Amino acid sequence: MSNLKLYTFPPSLWASVPRLLIAEKHIKDIEYATIDLSKAENFSPSYLEINPNHTVPALEITDKNGRKTFLDDSIQVCDYLDQVSGEPRLYRADKSADIDAYLNEMHGKADVGNPLFFTSKDDAELAGKKGTIVPFLEGRIEGWRKYKQEAPQHQQLYDQNIQATQAMIDAYTGKADPKNMYETSRQCWAAAEAFMDKSEQILGRSSGEWLFGEYSLADVHLTSYMFRMLLVKKPEEVFEGRPKLKAYYERVQKRSSFAATFS
Repeated sequence: MSNLKLYTFPPSLWASVPRLLIAEKHIKDIEYATIDLSKAENFSPSYLEINPNHTVPALEITDKNGRKTFLDDSIQVCDYLDQVSGEPRLYRADKSADIDAYLNEMHGKADVGNPLFFTSKDDAELAGKKGTIVPFLEGRIEGWRKYKQEAPQHQQLYDQNIQATQAMIDAYTGKADPKNMYETSRQCWAAAEAFMDKSEQILGRSSGEWLFGEYSLADVHLTSYMFRMLLVKKPEEVFEGRPKLKAYYERVQKRSSFAATFS
């Protein structure tokens, strides 16, 4: 197998997916590099050369001749790791269409875990999250300002992010009306609820304990998705009217890979 280096950030929603897969399939000999999102290290000039989309995870693959290639999203990274780690494959051929459609929706219109973390839906949530969110965002602005000096060719990218992030800080600190942020948060939660409702329905039709019968890559991704939902919302909000999803999450928590990834 080629030499592998995974760029990750432990609190990241999507960066936890390949780490969960690695634990699930007991993959060895992977080097880890932490990209601190709280310091905007995913926008550093060196990381932008690895992943121009400035996201984590990213996987660096070095072949026996020293040639490097990169994969830059969790679906690609997990598919590759699943292939090179051998049987049993979690990308199940008999359910490939179902898995693809499910993951595309999760990473498409249902991809709201990050905005739900950073936004608030009302004054009470804003007050509760301010002490966590504002320092995190201020650290990112500090990082972008530093990188502007190091890489002026990316100045427009940095300036855009500084402006958008400062607007969110202003909403948290009373310098701007948070009404638009509240609406964004509510819309994101509605999208998450719709996706979890769909997951509840899929579990109701499943022939086994997992989304599509046997444990698959879809379950790896959903585990991380649900972990984030329970970080941003109370369990009674997440599982209300979704008893099958609740029982499902209780099952995944008992897998050794869950503790290895999220403890």
